[in-house]
This record gives sequence, structure tokens and C-alpha cells, in this order.
Amino acid sequence: MSEQSFNVFSAKADQIDPEANIIATYYVEGKDISIEEAGVKIAAEESIGTWTEVSTATEWIIRNLPAKVFQHKVQDKNTGIIKIAYPNTLFDFETGGIPHILSIVAGNLFGSSALQNVRLLDLQFPSEFVSLFKGPKFGVEGVRKLVGTLDDRRPHLGTIIKPKVGLNPRETANVAYEAAIGGVDFIKDDETLTNQKFCPLADRVTHVMNALDRVKSET
Repeated sequence: MSEQSFNVFSAKADQIDPEANIIATYYVEGKDISIEEAGVKIAAEESIGTWTEVSTATEWIIRNLPAKVFQHKVQDKNTGIIKIAYPNTLFDFETGGIPHILSIVAGNLFGSSALQNVRLLDLQFPSEFVSLFKGPKFGVEGVRKLVGTLDDRRPHLGTIIKPKVGLNPRETANVAYEAAIGGVDFIKDDETLTNQKFCPLADRVTHVMNALDRVKSET
């Protein structure tokens, strides 16, 4: 790998602003390359996608978009921990969200022929991204108000409908009814149940809410 590649895709720690970058920590095992070189290969592939000179790589691209290895800790010859800073400019925080971030920091690197093994260990997010997440809509006290546990302060009980997929809206509502009539506070869909044809979201919500209204009238 050329000296120019090291210059483009590496930096000193004091040159990295954590508010201007997403910082990723990786465990890396290289194939006959140093840990620093493995980090540079990851930084290049996951940011601008090339570590060789191409005519379409403008000065603006080279100046603003490359990820940079800024810390590496060698554990043995070809194994270690590296930190890479990905500039905020690479990301579409508002509409791309977590899937877009993962496609960059944990994308093609897992198939790299230069690496024996690689694992994403940690992500540090800048305030610009974190501020998009407003936190819980109700919070614990708000939930207590909704379910009537402000005074007795008892623990809440929740359940997940099973099987996690396959039930139609009416069947889902029947399970929700049995859980609610038994005293469960929270009933949630499994994360794999979204808006599949066998259980459309709008129909599911309608039937489940009718079932919960029935519980309310009976208790």
C-alpha cells in the first residue's frame, strides 16, 4: 500500500473531532499485513471505496470523505484493536438512520480478502446524530400513569405474542385478549412482525384495540 494511501486514510488522535465523526472500534486479524495497514484498507473500502488513484476522485472527495485510522493497538503480529473515524459528511443521518450507518461501518469489510477476521466492537456517535433520537415518548412515569401504577409502584409485566409470525389479525387479537385479561400490562409484536400480507398492520391494530377495549369493559 502506498504512502499516499496511509496519508489519506490515517490521522493522529488529536486530529480527530468526535463531534465531526462516527468513531468505530474494530478487532482485526490481518493476513500477512500489519494492523495499521489492515485499518487503512478498512477505512478506504468503507468510505470512498478505493485506495488507488482514480480520475473521478476530486480534491473535495479526498479532503472531506475518507475515513481515517487514528489509533491501533497491536496484540500480536497480525492481531489488534483499531479505531477509525468516519466523517459525518459520509452519512445521511436523518433519513438513512442506523441501516445506512451500518452499511458503511460494517459493510464490505467482512468480505475483505486482506483480513482473516474482523469484528465491529463499538460505535461512538456525535451529538448531531444522537439529537435526532428524542428518547421515550412517555418515560417510566408516563407509562405508570397510563397503566395505573402510579400509587402502588408495582413492577410491570409484559409479553410477546407467539408464534412471532403466522397469526392473522383476529388470532393476534385473541392472544392479546387472553394476555390482557390475565393482567399483563404490555403486549408487543415480535420485531419480525411488521406489515406482512397474512397480518397487515392496520387490521392488526384495529382488532387488537377492539380486544383491549373488551378487556377494559370486563375488568
